[in-house]
Parts: sequence; C-alpha cells; structure tokens
Amino acid sequence: MAILDLIEFFDDSGEIMVQKIPYEGSGQFRLGSQLVVQESQVAVFFRDGKALDSFLPGRHTLSTANLPLLGSIIGAPFGGQSPFRSYVYFIATKTFINLGWGTSSPVFFRDSDFRMINLRAHGSFSIRMVKYRTFLNTLVGTRGLETTFAIEEFFKSMIVSRLNEVLGSVMKSILDLPVVYNTISLKTKEALAADFDQYGLYLVDLIIEAITPPPEVQEMINKASGLAIQDVERYRSIAAADAMRDAAKNPHGIAGEGMGAGMGLAMGLGMAQQFSQNLNTVRPAADPGALGQPKLTSEEVRERLKQLKEMMDEGLITPTDFEEKKKKLLDSM
Repeated sequence: MAILDLIEFFDDSGEIMVQKIPYEGSGQFRLGSQLVVQESQVAVFFRDGKALDSFLPGRHTLSTANLPLLGSIIGAPFGGQSPFRSYVYFIATKTFINLGWGTSSPVFFRDSDFRMINLRAHGSFSIRMVKYRTFLNTLVGTRGLETTFAIEEFFKSMIVSRLNEVLGSVMKSILDLPVVYNTISLKTKEALAADFDQYGLYLVDLIIEAITPPPEVQEMINKASGLAIQDVERYRSIAAADAMRDAAKNPHGIAGEGMGAGMGLAMGLGMAQQFSQNLNTVRPAADPGALGQPKLTSEEVRERLKQLKEMMDEGLITPTDFEEKKKKLLDSM
C-alpha cells in the first residue's frame, strides 16, 4: 500500500458532510507528511476505530508534536519517519442550507371546525455540525450517513413527528393557519433541538413552506370565502347608492347641475332598487307581505330549502340556523 505524504480533500458538490481518506480501509501515513485542512473543515485522525487527534484549517506537518496520542501509541522509531496505519475524516463545519422535508403520507389533525382531517406539509431546514466526534460515532460510524441527501432522509420522519405534536398545541382549526405559521415553525424548531443535538448537529433554521388540507376541505373553505365576498359586494352597492343620493341632493355645482342632480338621483335609486332585489333573492324577509313583496311559490321555497340543506351539510350553517330559515321560508308562501 502506498504511503500518503499529502492528505487533503476538496468537495466540489457542496453536499458532502464527511469524507474518509482513504475511502475504504486504512492508509499508511508517514510522520512528516503534510495535512492540508481547508476553511470550513476539521480533520480527525482515527486508528483502530478510535478518534485520536483533530486539526483545524491550515497546513500541518504530521509529527509526534501535533499527534501526541498517536505518537504515544507508535513511538518514534526510525528517526521519526515511521509510517503508521490510520485514516482521516474530513468534516465540513459550514452550514448546510435548504435541506428538504415533507410528509410522505398525510398526518391526522383533530380540527374544531372540520373534525378529523388529513394534512400535508413540506418545507426546508438548515443544519451545522457542532460536535464532530458525536456525529462520527452516531451517524457516520453506525449508519454510514455522509451526505446531505442521507441526512434529509434520516431526519424527515423526526421533523414530521414533532410538527404533528406542535400543531395540536398551537391551533384548533386550520382556519387559524395564516396567523400561526411563524409560531408553528419556532415551536417545532425548539422541540427538535434535543433530537438534533444527540447526533452532534445544531438545527439552524426550520421553515414550513405550506400546510395543506385535503381537497374537499379546501373546497368548503373556498365556498365560505365566496359567501363573504358576496357580502362585501352588497355593502359596496349600498355605499355607491348613498354616494349617488348625496350627489343628487348637493345644491352647489356648475351649470347644468339640475340635470346632473336628476340623473344622479335616478342612478342612485336604480342601484338601490337593484341592491334590494339582490338581497331578496339571497335572504327573504321574515314577513314578505308586510314589506309589500310578492309571496314565494312552492317551487321557489323548495329550491331555497334545498340550497340551505346543502349549506348545512357542508357545515356552513348550523342546524339551528337551518330550522330558523326554513320556518321563515314556509311563512313566506
């Protein structure tokens, strides 16, 4: 086996967390050989499966002076030039960013509005190695995890598990998600700190990019949002009608203000009338006769009851609301 006089490692991919030299077995290193450790690296010598001495970035000449543990084992025969069998781990100390995680299968969540639902989530996380020998002994030595891809796969299920625990303590319904995303991220990161530390890693960041409900729940939310938009449009019509009315009543203006006032009044009344009709088609009055409105036909009542029943089945209104509206519709016949 050749004697290695220059020991160094370059990572062109940027994804290798640990590299062993030589890759298989052990190598012969001569006292006096050059060890070059790049920035964002630490080199650790191993002999017979045991970590001996470590080196920070820079150029080092191997000798019993900077390899005291190894020197005490092999002694210094042959004028300090004796080769010794060992291997070196080059460990990356930089922060590895944008590692991905996600739910391979949906997680269950007890929702106060939608009962038990399945949620999917995904995001990214960043890590940095802080306890080199712990990492080598737990993940590299026993599991052979040396790249960011392997680390992603290993920690994915752990992140999802902690996220599931945090969700139940932070929110009661997925309708709360827009205001609790940051809280969920912070609390999940805190819950994972000890899990990463036991492997010698520090969890720098944990980002939750999305938490999504199943399609049927999303459809219910969209329908509820649509109803809210309809309400906004009604209020907008009222405001426009009021503005037209005020403009028509304004006694000051330029030439032709009488015609403008008349037109403004007509437009305002027209819009108000249209708004009133829209309201009647969506929500009939309790006593149509009292307001001079025509009574509803049985077909109209049946159709509106059907719509109310669908809204109740979808959870948009309560059974109590349904019975109340049902009574009003029957009274309007």
